[in-house]
Amino acid sequence: RALGRFLGAGGGRGGRGGRGAPVLLALAIGVLVWIGWPGSGWYQVGPEQQGVVLRFGAFERSTPPGFAFKLPIPFERVLLPNVTQVNTVDIGDSRDGMVGARRAPTDTDSLMLTGDENIVDLSFTVQWIINTEQTADYLFNLDDPDEAVRAVAESAMREIIGQTSLQRIISEEIAGVSSRVQDKIQETLDAYRAGVTITDVLIQRPTLPEADNPADRGNVERDPRAAFLDVENAEQEKQESIQRARAYANSEVPEARGRAQAIVEAARAYRDAVIAEASGDAERFNLIYDQYRLAPDVTRRRMFLETMEQVLQRSNKVILDEGASGTGVVPYLPLNELRGAGGAAGGGR
Repeated sequence: RALGRFLGAGGGRGGRGGRGAPVLLALAIGVLVWIGWPGSGWYQVGPEQQGVVLRFGAFERSTPPGFAFKLPIPFERVLLPNVTQVNTVDIGDSRDGMVGARRAPTDTDSLMLTGDENIVDLSFTVQWIINTEQTADYLFNLDDPDEAVRAVAESAMREIIGQTSLQRIISEEIAGVSSRVQDKIQETLDAYRAGVTITDVLIQRPTLPEADNPADRGNVERDPRAAFLDVENAEQEKQESIQRARAYANSEVPEARGRAQAIVEAARAYRDAVIAEASGDAERFNLIYDQYRLAPDVTRRRMFLETMEQVLQRSNKVILDEGASGTGVVPYLPLNELRGAGGAAGGGR
């Protein structure tokens, strides 16, 4: 109204109000636009955001949180992506079917072939954020960030699992597998200039798939889980046998070594005794030989008498006195033998 009165008053003074009103209206609007248009260049970047300024649709610069200025529209415009939000992508899990998921899971999403040609059922979650140094790459190089991360993560996981044995996957070494997968995902995304940083790869407890037919479950020839458990039990029995063998060896080897040492010591003692005895015999022979050289007849006589003394001490003797009967034969009654035979017969009765 004030503007109308102003325009009307101006027209009355000039006498040409009908033609001057549109000109003045356009002039007033132009002045207001000229005053307000530069103000549209101011914008605010939140603490969780990063400003990405586009000039005529092309990347111009990035701006940190706070107030900033850009050229007014249509020269420049700003995008404000959230660079602190942790995004998650679930692979091979029922949560893929929740609201916000890009696609429903399939039955084979989590089934992967291991390096020793076994099948493992493995689900995992990938967490990622926008790389603040590559925000423009994230905005312009990825049409669907979640789907890109999903595809790269699934490919990396299958590659790493295909290089790892099932025993290592289901053991505590799964943390090492997670680290290798994270590095592989990051390497691939960096090659694509995706502007994404992988913060973590969370692998759920790997399991073995069961046979589709319930009737085949427990059959080691048709059920992968039953077959693996059978192999696992055999491996445990093998380890138990090895442990028992080692325990037996640890108990028997020291005893065997002790017995061997005792035999060696006995042999050494026998050797020393034989050597000492032989040395003594040799020394005695040398002494006798020295005496024999000095008095051969006496020495021979003495040796004969000593030998006969030793022989006769251990044998029964019959002594004949030729001077008593003249014939040299006396009656002989074997009292010792008869006494022994009589005692044996009495004991038998």
